Amino acid sequence: MRRCFWLAVPLLLVSIVCCGPDGEVERRDARARDGADWVLTSGRIYTVDDERPWAEAVAIKDGRFVYVGDDTGAAPFAAEGTRIGDLGGRLVIPGLIDGHTHPGYIDLERYGPDLPETSEAEILAAVENHASSHPDEDWIRLCCWPNSLYVRGREGPHKRDLDAIVPDRPVWITSVAWHSYWLNSKALEVLGVDDDTPDPRPGIATYVRDENGELTGWVKEGAGWQHFAAQFRPDTKIHQRGMAAFLQKLSEHGVTTVYDGGNFDYEDEVYGFLAGLEREGKLPLRYEGTYQVYTPERRKRAVAEMKRLRRAYAGDRLQFNTVKLFMDGITENRSSAMLEPYGDDPDHVGQTMLTVDELEAFILELHREKFDLHVHTIGDLAVRTVLDALERARAKVDGELYPRITIAHLEVIDADDLARIAKLGVAANFTPWWHGANTDDSAANALGAERAANTFIARPLFDLGARVTFSSDDWRLYVLSPFLGMQVGHTRRHPEEWLEEEPVSAATARPPESEQLELELMLRGYTIHGAYPFRMEDRIGSIETGKLADLVVLDEDLFEMNPSDIHQIKPSAVVMEGELIHGAIPEI
Repeated sequence: MRRCFWLAVPLLLVSIVCCGPDGEVERRDARARDGADWVLTSGRIYTVDDERPWAEAVAIKDGRFVYVGDDTGAAPFAAEGTRIGDLGGRLVIPGLIDGHTHPGYIDLERYGPDLPETSEAEILAAVENHASSHPDEDWIRLCCWPNSLYVRGREGPHKRDLDAIVPDRPVWITSVAWHSYWLNSKALEVLGVDDDTPDPRPGIATYVRDENGELTGWVKEGAGWQHFAAQFRPDTKIHQRGMAAFLQKLSEHGVTTVYDGGNFDYEDEVYGFLAGLEREGKLPLRYEGTYQVYTPERRKRAVAEMKRLRRAYAGDRLQFNTVKLFMDGITENRSSAMLEPYGDDPDHVGQTMLTVDELEAFILELHREKFDLHVHTIGDLAVRTVLDALERARAKVDGELYPRITIAHLEVIDADDLARIAKLGVAANFTPWWHGANTDDSAANALGAERAANTFIARPLFDLGARVTFSSDDWRLYVLSPFLGMQVGHTRRHPEEWLEEEPVSAATARPPESEQLELELMLRGYTIHGAYPFRMEDRIGSIETGKLADLVVLDEDLFEMNPSDIHQIKPSAVVMEGELIHGAIPEI
């Protein structure tokens, strides 16, 4: 029956060419005269287009949608040689956009076995055992010490404990939250850091000192990152294999466009590999590369480095348009910038990487050079600093300020700044798989009960009309699926199997139920809103005539299924620019 329908296309075309409101049919049939490459019918297509949120069929030609509508309207696009696909009533959504993650950082840091997180004594015993059983290792690099065991206000891990068990080789241990490190005296010596070494940025990128000014071995943020590439070289084969697996994971889960949050001075290793993939036709998604500013002096090199990366590696899919700036650190290590003091340190509010004046000057430089800006902002002081600098920069420019600015993570936003984010056109990027009740109470201790109960608040931004975007922000494969983000953003609860393994602490405030975002909002953040920072909202992010033909086919109905199972979704088909890149769609 369905096959006979398509054989009848010429008669149908004759019968409808003169009808339809305002010439819509005539315009459609003009597009259809040469036929389409591919017509997909009988779907439940959620377009994320406000004018036509639902459709049954699409026609694709030369990698773009040439028709979006019902099955009958798609019929004229079926010419000789057109492939006809049967969606079989399955849900179809636009290609997804990951607004901040780290494909290039997978397998760059190679550690020994994971440390226990049960007690300080057991951690030290594990470090000593690893060092004694690996006498030929130049650096003892391990992961991970838990912030909840060590961090209380300004107090953290101390080098003396490592010196007592490994005095003769450098030791570098990463924290669970990754943004700080525990080093012994030998490691500081190898890095050339002593009591007189200045912090790259006091309050954020710091070598922590005690009350006597002596280094403790606790190193935060960019103070540690600036040493990565000089000290630790990746295993090229393992690193490239990891990047390929990362991209495959994103692509198989429907991601067609991604922003790389940075690679900590391994840019050439990462982008050289990706450029090679693109030359070979193997880069499976659009990829926005970057240069990171994680110490103030790197701001001075940012534009030149972006231009260098663009010259060396840019292609059709691999692009370099957006600088990454760390405006503050994270709450767990007390380096986020807050308007009010920390709950466990009443004299400490943190610091921003750049002042309002410095950031204003940087935004104006990006305006002149035509680059955009993506800013790590955890604390409300960091958010406010960005908004204040943006307002000032706008006042200095005749006409439109060029940079599109994204502020990412947004653990705490002051209520007075919510409307400013929307008014200034800033994209607000959240990592929704973080939004379940936390199993680590270190952030709750830092923030205090009231602030901890109001973290990662996105709904008011949607209500105000702000562009809210979503991301995975990680390099571990098991958290990369956007469907994990959709589930946790929708339920404000981590998957049950996670909670069984690591129950929520009684001290940790549960997120507000009002922040259980509807799936329509979650999809908007992963699609049309996510296209804005890339300046691609007219080309991707929704299923509309004229846009690039990116779509994702799901066997499960996202809107009808049990929400606790959403994270297990794997698309049955992924189409990018009109090409089937994963799965299958039955043909008629």
